[in-house]
Amino acid sequence: MPETKFIKQLRRRLVELGCPLKRMRRLVREVAEHREDLKQAAMTEGRSQAEAEARADAQLGNPLVLAEQTMVALRQSSWWGRHPVIGFCVVPILMAPVLWLLLFCLELSLGFALGYGWDLRKLPGPDNLAAVRHLTITVVCAHCVAVALVTLFFCWFARQAAAAFKWTVTACVICSLYASFSKGTITPRSFQIAFSWSPDLVAGAVPLLIAGAIYFLLRRTARHFLEKVAE
Repeated sequence: MPETKFIKQLRRRLVELGCPLKRMRRLVREVAEHREDLKQAAMTEGRSQAEAEARADAQLGNPLVLAEQTMVALRQSSWWGRHPVIGFCVVPILMAPVLWLLLFCLELSLGFALGYGWDLRKLPGPDNLAAVRHLTITVVCAHCVAVALVTLFFCWFARQAAAAFKWTVTACVICSLYASFSKGTITPRSFQIAFSWSPDLVAGAVPLLIAGAIYFLLRRTARHFLEKVAE
């Protein structure tokens, strides 16, 4: 089926609005097939091909408006798209601590199992500064990885719901604030997780870096896709 100006404008606008490429291909294919049906119906009435195409485009309406209406319908088809404020503002505040704690403890337990074989007697004493430093680095790494996984969790939901990128940024900022003021500390004989007024800039920067990376990848993917289609 040959490409038309209407379909090209529709595809470009859907990509600009942040429609996932897989869904965009399906939506464009459905509109193209519907447009072809309208054109064939007009040609059976005795209209020329040019007149039939013009009538089909008129019946479908403005492709830019159609793309925006399609995105609204796509967002309304999921709970996250219908309730973005709850999904990307309230839910991260409630779920981020729980998910972070579960992942953090899982990663820390895995590190303890690999490093000490679940044997508490192998834990270093307070005078072993090198081993204590190693444990501290393990806690920091586990903290950052847990924060990154929680952030990616909400970013994935935002992408699947075709939500505006501002909601992805909102969820990342909330995760960043939580990561900045939550802290795990470890000593040879104790481990604590608490909130601190002294921000952890390294962990807090992780969600923001993820948001920036996602924005860059989405822009790059969209530009590459449109250039490939144009060629």
